[in-house]
Amino acid sequence: MTGARPSLWHPDRLMSFSRRSLTHALGAAATCVALAACSGSSSPASAPRKPSSPKVGEIRAVPALVVVKSAGAEVPFPDADRVAVLRGVETYVNDATLAPLKGTRSDVAKLFAPDAAPPETALDYDAFGDASLPKATGRVTATLEPVSLIALADPTGAIDLIGATVDLTVSATTKPGPIHIHRTGELMFTRDGGEWRILSFKLAVTRDGAGLGTASTTTSGSTAP
Repeated sequence: MTGARPSLWHPDRLMSFSRRSLTHALGAAATCVALAACSGSSSPASAPRKPSSPKVGEIRAVPALVVVKSAGAEVPFPDADRVAVLRGVETYVNDATLAPLKGTRSDVAKLFAPDAAPPETALDYDAFGDASLPKATGRVTATLEPVSLIALADPTGAIDLIGATVDLTVSATTKPGPIHIHRTGELMFTRDGGEWRILSFKLAVTRDGAGLGTASTTTSGSTAP
């Protein structure tokens, strides 16, 4: 994959964290992408927020753990970047999963940094979204668990990469019958001009229900090098 990527700061190990092991991973020096010295700061946590279960097309992302891993001095997690990446996760869920269920085709390539989107024919693309699913004919429920954010700061304190967890469950009624989708993993966002766009991802999805075969199907994909 080509494009304007930060050459030193790509989070190979950051992209490997899971929700279960996230807290332990943050305490390891290896999380700082093989930098010799690093420091971290996290935003104080308030009372845990409940996952969102809105109407279709109204998904909202709320933060869980929010932390900066820095190669230099500790730096705060800028509120503007936190909000922008959470909005990016919302847009991803709405465009890649909920829009197809509404019968709307979204251009998910616009969510990616230049040259970062996988081709629509790739297995990675199937793990990323649900364009192939039938349109919903009844109620759609979507639950997005609180999103953990990990930012990487270079020695100058600049933040150009932010990892975000995804744990999404969707249930819908379609003409063939009910279907169920569960997608987990991580999205890696990079600063692209004045916006945050997806640089890479590691996602796994399980789909089951009427019209999808006799057994559940699981697909995983990654665009991380």
